[in-house]
Amino acid sequence: MTSLQLDASATATQYAEVMGSGWPLTGRTEELKAITESLDTAGAAGIVLAGAAGVGKTRLAREALTRAGRRGRDCRFVAATASAQSVPLGAFADYADRLGPDPLARVRDVVDAVTCTSRRGPVVVGVDDAHLLDEQSALVVHQIVRRQLATVVLTVRTGEPAPDAITALWKDELLPRLEVQPLSRAETASLLGCVLAGDVESSTAERIWDYTRGNALYLRQLIADELAAGRFTQRSGLWIWDTQLRMSPSLADLIDTTIGRQPDPVLAVLDVLAVLAVADPVELAVLSAMTPVEAIDAAEAAGVITVDTSSDPVVARTAHPLFGEVRRARAGTMRLRHLRGRVATELANTVPRPDLIQRVRRATLVIDSDLTPDPEQLMDASSAALELMDPTTAERLAHAALHAGGRRRAHVLHALALASCDRLGEALGTYAELTETASTDRARVIHTLGRALLLARASEPDAAEHELAAIRDRIADHGLERPYNCVLAALAAFQGHPQIAVDAAAAGLSEPGWTHASFEFTGIAGLVVGLGELGRIDAVPDRTQRGYELGRTMIENPMGRFFLGSMHIAACQLAGRITEAQAVADRLAGEPMDNPLARTHRAVLWGSTALARGDLTLAGRLFREATAIAASLEYPIANRLTGQHRHALALVMAGDHASAAALLQSGAHARTVPDYFGFEATLVQAWVYAAGGTTSDAIALLHDYARRAAECARSACEVLCLQTSAQFGDRTVAARLVELASIVQGPRVAAAATHAAALRDRDGDGLREAATLYEAFGDRIAAADAAAQAAVLYREQGRRGAAMTASAVARRLSAETGADTPALRANTVPIPLTDRQREIIALAATGLSNREIAHRLVMSVRTVEGHLFRASQKTGVNGRDELIALLGSRPAARH
Repeated sequence: MTSLQLDASATATQYAEVMGSGWPLTGRTEELKAITESLDTAGAAGIVLAGAAGVGKTRLAREALTRAGRRGRDCRFVAATASAQSVPLGAFADYADRLGPDPLARVRDVVDAVTCTSRRGPVVVGVDDAHLLDEQSALVVHQIVRRQLATVVLTVRTGEPAPDAITALWKDELLPRLEVQPLSRAETASLLGCVLAGDVESSTAERIWDYTRGNALYLRQLIADELAAGRFTQRSGLWIWDTQLRMSPSLADLIDTTIGRQPDPVLAVLDVLAVLAVADPVELAVLSAMTPVEAIDAAEAAGVITVDTSSDPVVARTAHPLFGEVRRARAGTMRLRHLRGRVATELANTVPRPDLIQRVRRATLVIDSDLTPDPEQLMDASSAALELMDPTTAERLAHAALHAGGRRRAHVLHALALASCDRLGEALGTYAELTETASTDRARVIHTLGRALLLARASEPDAAEHELAAIRDRIADHGLERPYNCVLAALAAFQGHPQIAVDAAAAGLSEPGWTHASFEFTGIAGLVVGLGELGRIDAVPDRTQRGYELGRTMIENPMGRFFLGSMHIAACQLAGRITEAQAVADRLAGEPMDNPLARTHRAVLWGSTALARGDLTLAGRLFREATAIAASLEYPIANRLTGQHRHALALVMAGDHASAAALLQSGAHARTVPDYFGFEATLVQAWVYAAGGTTSDAIALLHDYARRAAECARSACEVLCLQTSAQFGDRTVAARLVELASIVQGPRVAAAATHAAALRDRDGDGLREAATLYEAFGDRIAAADAAAQAAVLYREQGRRGAAMTASAVARRLSAETGADTPALRANTVPIPLTDRQREIIALAATGLSNREIAHRLVMSVRTVEGHLFRASQKTGVNGRDELIALLGSRPAARH
């Protein structure tokens, strides 16, 4: 298994090897401590471990006995079974050989045989599943405990009847009883990471916990089954499981040990719940209409269902999600279709005014049942699913509505759902059909505006502009100036023309006339991008508030709030308002939306804010998660590249130059993206150049982009370009940053101007001030670089104390962030080399010859040799290889 994709030749056998070793005992520290204390305390009689089937009681008991054995105790372990329950002393058969006919004598003899030992200290006896003991075996255990002849560790299953002699142990306070709880979500994720020897994608860990509820036995079997089947795989270095659960015979058999012995009426209750989604409840009134009340009571008493009387209306659900899964897996197709139809019918009869969730649930039951679907009902449910931000279900329902006879409304809903699922190619085709079949020219124009929006989202700005040009002359005839200007604002923003975007948005959002929520939302998005790039961050929060309100109510683009959030966060980060950006990401993370697309958006947003504040390890993991999840989606190329670019930036800032370059190259052949996204690609490429040693190339690239940004009034982008150039040691950008300080709002520009001026003036104190300013607003990477540059300058000036102080700040920030930047590396090697000498040595470390370096830097070979010679004189080393070693690099292999 590699840190990236699993090799295609990996087989189920290789997966099974992962499962072959014993699972670590994760999340049981407190329980083991309590058990150990009960075994080690003088005179302690032992402990009872109680819990549901599969929760991990047996593993805990065996671990406790193993540890006691290591400390010199004599340990015995017996396991009670249902088959031995009918045999007197069946559990202690190994100790009851050739005993007499008197039952009491037999009990005494078994007690003596079990507790005799030649070692110091009492025997430790483990009894697994003590609720299954026969009466005489139970009496043996009771006698051992009461007479304190051994320390006893018992396991019992919660809710199961047990012999009186066993229940008396905790009722009469002879033994303490410890309730063993299932693993928590965090413990389950930690255990998975240990077992799989790698990181697990977070939504995968959540889904596995949702299915297993922390039951260790079910967890182990589920993972073994999914690994063997190849459905649990690695992508982007993360284990991910994004397929539907397929109940294996082995897992079903495990669960049947709990529910298989239940009577048919109880199983019939489970079957009604089994037609719903995982742990999805059904109204008690519906369940009562389909099954006898006595059966419901029996199912609740048996612990296979739970009834929530605190909800309104009262609902019932399976006690464990896998109970319903196994019943569904064992049921025939026709029975399931019939049951779904009955539940859907009873929902209609029992819930006359269904809410959004109930409308969606009933419709999904209908399309999978033996009922004839009603297209109106399906369309209403599709609309409800969009409102609930579940575009995948909305698309399925709209598609079913089309096949059920739904006409134009079903077609429109299907187009909206496809777009919301980011299946943009299909959505564009559907919009083209709607445009061709529209009954009026006004409708055709509106559909064309919608198609232009989709083309912009699909990173085809030229095609979007062509669509707008085709209808420009007809806009005024139909009173559609507002939506047209809103679409124009978005397109201009993504093409890197912020002033045009702001002007168009102002017209589209203020002038009277018709518009629609989706077009108004689009205009706000374009306005936010434009304001952010112009540097007018103070106006952004007021504008986004209306956008978020629209995003919570419009069904046309339920994912739109994530796009707006991404633009809002980008604007805040450009200005240096990193705390505000984090607040936006946190708020969007709480949105009640759980589908792969939403999880991808969340990972990108959280990763972006982690990157902005310099948490490089977390940022890298989140971007890997976004890539892993999005691999199965038709995800917009621009957004996917954004995640790649930011991931590459996190890698290169952490010193992984090779991986960052490879990741950047992996997106190099994608189709051209709007300049809004190309800005980040430029920043990443500059960082890759600098990390690779060619800081002159990095600075030249940044200057070129800053010039183009200035031509388009993208002032905030220009600031970040020039700041980055200063982080690479550029001493020429101070004057322009001072000019931008009077244009751009937010704390970043002042810190960058201070930084650049201090570099120009060789002012160590000014660099320390810049580091403080950067850190104050949250850019800890820039702060570390400025502090490192101050340390180097102080040493050159002979200010040893100041250099030590600045270096300590740089080291602290590097440790906090995981950063390993060119400036930080220069500080760790306190050698008086020029920037050009360091650049040449860094290129030499990549394996380039002196001639190749000269060609790369546009200088003569003799000049390169001269720089290397003078660097050797300064440092007292001989030749290229020693210079490379001195700077912490090694020559690359020549091919």
